[in-house]
Amino acid sequence: MKEMIKQAAASLFAEHGYAGTSLAQISEKVGIKKPSIYAHYKSKDHLFEYMLHDAFNAEMKRAEETNNLYGLLESYLFLYDEDSLFRFFLTSSFFPPDFLKENILQQYEAYLDALESKVRALLKLPPDQADDAAVMYTIILDSLFVELCYGTRKKSEKRLDVAWRVYEQQFLKGQEK
Repeated sequence: MKEMIKQAAASLFAEHGYAGTSLAQISEKVGIKKPSIYAHYKSKDHLFEYMLHDAFNAEMKRAEETNNLYGLLESYLFLYDEDSLFRFFLTSSFFPPDFLKENILQQYEAYLDALESKVRALLKLPPDQADDAAVMYTIILDSLFVELCYGTRKKSEKRLDVAWRVYEQQFLKGQEK
């Protein structure tokens, strides 16, 4: 039941935001009475914070486990369509509720820092070039995330394709994606 509540809440929070989602909507989507949610979560705030923890942990794990920088970026195209927890991660990072804004921004920065560290570790570049490659990677990631939130899948794919070709020319000469 707890997982069903989390899935329904992730979908609704991603679509309507924190303020636009009620526990009544979540309970209706799950097919339970609203008080049943309180058996698992103390409040809407508690549920949202619990989900944030799960969402950021999932993305940190994804970053830590990747050995394919392009594959990670490409995976986000599919995750946005298929994974409500990822959409929740993305929309909550860009449109956080005021009471969690600072916390979410700190977690998002930690996520970007982890990605930059991963890029530096994977690429065999001199330190100054590795730093530039790491920052540029997160710029591409941010661009992709914005396009996923505001654009279309087709535009997201095109931007990723063009950005990655330029990235390869600049940083990956003789290296695998």
